[in-house]
Amino acid sequence: MAFLAKVGAWVATNLPTFLKMTKGVAKFVHSAAEAGEALLEGRKIVGSDAPSPKKQSKSDTSDDRPDFVSSKKSQTDPVADLVVRVDESKKQLAKIERDNEIDHKRIALQIDIMELMISAQTFERFTNNINLHAANLQTHLYTIKNTAGLLDDVNRQRVAVKALMQTVNHMINVLNIEGEVQKISGIDINIRQGAISIADSYRAFEATRDLLVDEIDAYSTSIEDQLARADRVRQSARSAPSMSGTVSTWLERSVEPKLFAAKKAAEELRGDVTMIPRIEASLRRELLKSDFAPPEDI
Repeated sequence: MAFLAKVGAWVATNLPTFLKMTKGVAKFVHSAAEAGEALLEGRKIVGSDAPSPKKQSKSDTSDDRPDFVSSKKSQTDPVADLVVRVDESKKQLAKIERDNEIDHKRIALQIDIMELMISAQTFERFTNNINLHAANLQTHLYTIKNTAGLLDDVNRQRVAVKALMQTVNHMINVLNIEGEVQKISGIDINIRQGAISIADSYRAFEATRDLLVDEIDAYSTSIEDQLARADRVRQSARSAPSMSGTVSTWLERSVEPKLFAAKKAAEELRGDVTMIPRIEASLRRELLKSDFAPPEDI
């Protein structure tokens, strides 16, 4: 089982990389949490600029409408009076339309901000998945390490027991005491084919690493989407002067720096994961052979 020493060397080579990856995961989780908190700060903006209802007394209502028939109005020049009232009504209507347009833009901006805030929920899912895959990857590595060590110990003991059995039986034959001492026989000390499989553990290791890389890539894509959405919020804020400054400050000083930091941490973690070397093809073939070869050939 010379291949077990090669497996042990591969595991030992990867341990420093795994230590670095563990630190990278911790940094990634921290940066993702900060990005999520930065996005949720938008609640203050949405809540602080809620439009207040316009109060209007009943006594003012009559003045907001043109009065074409009231006898209280001056009858000296009814046409001129009518023109004045129509102009006033048009101005009031234009003001209402402007106010409605401003309210509409403000509400649209608030919706955009809330959509950006909702994206923070996806960060938690990505963080949980990446944490899980990284932990499983480390578990698979130590499973390979422990399995290789166990097989090596068992094989050494198996060889020793087989040599002891042969020596004892040989001495019984030489001393011609077979009738007095029973030979050692009927004891199976061979390893069962496939009972302990390093190849299966390694396949699980590779599959988990691929899942981890895919999840990191999906997270980076999500960060790009959030940055694009943040830019749309900035554009939308320009049409709502009362919120533009606050929104720009929030995006430029909190959201975007934290999103860029989170993306950088994800890229660094991906680099650490992809740096883990694969087991060489020749050694993988030996691992497969160890699963299916007859025990005496191992």
